[in-house]
Amino acid sequence: MAAPAPPSESPSGSPPATVVLEAVGFCGADDTVNVRHLLSISGEFPLVEWGVLLRPGREGQPRYATERWIGRLAAAVAASGRTVRLAAHLCGTHVDDLLSSHVDESARLAVDGLLARLAGWGFRRVQVNPTAVNGVDVGRLGEASARLSLLRTVRSHPGLEFIVQRNGETEALWGALLADEGEEKGSMSLPENVVFLHDESKGTGKESSSMCAGSEFVRTARRVVGYAGGIRPGNVVRMATLAAEACAESGGRTCWIDMESGVRSRRMEGDAVEDVFDLSKCYDCVDALCEAGLMERGA
Repeated sequence: MAAPAPPSESPSGSPPATVVLEAVGFCGADDTVNVRHLLSISGEFPLVEWGVLLRPGREGQPRYATERWIGRLAAAVAASGRTVRLAAHLCGTHVDDLLSSHVDESARLAVDGLLARLAGWGFRRVQVNPTAVNGVDVGRLGEASARLSLLRTVRSHPGLEFIVQRNGETEALWGALLADEGEEKGSMSLPENVVFLHDESKGTGKESSSMCAGSEFVRTARRVVGYAGGIRPGNVVRMATLAAEACAESGGRTCWIDMESGVRSRRMEGDAVEDVFDLSKCYDCVDALCEAGLMERGA
């Protein structure tokens, strides 16, 4: 459903564009979550996108799903006949492999195999998280091989949409990608299956003080861009509205929002405190967005 644009006229004097909220992402579903609960929510709220964090060495820990759990999710989705939005969020050596796949044959085979499995499981979007907090060697982001490896990967998997996380730490990578785009270097121009997510929080739950409205990040035919950073039930309507306003200012037509820490809770389990993916908070977010007229329930 259309999100409200700013009430005043844009600086050019023309009325601000109407922006559509195309997805609401909840990231960090893991093995503690019953996959049928995700299907139930998706059936009621088709705009919900489940983000699954993939980080070698962390599988089975809070926030990080195992491939076995992903397989159960994929089987349940297939059996239901429903359309369920799934996004893989790559971290750690998965990202290192992706960003060296142009020059390292073993890395290419590893990342291409992973992406093929993800596509087979029904994932349609892949977010690349090239940050230190996500276990990635950020010292290599400015190397030409990183840019070329990303371009190789997205062109090799045209059925997947790749999300590049934009923040200060990843500027060496996205800056080089946009420089290529601006110089129109033919084979170096960004494919249509590359989009950007503004996220200074990097999954840590820090609320964004402002939303980026740079037109250079809205570059596909769909004119889409994403926003994340400290979004939670208590501020989701305000943050979604700010995202829509920033998207409109940047010349975009559609946007999505994504949250991770904002839909987690700490609960006592025996004598231990566990960090859990909180479906109640997911419900709180979509209920608030529906009440505000920013999204609709399904049929």
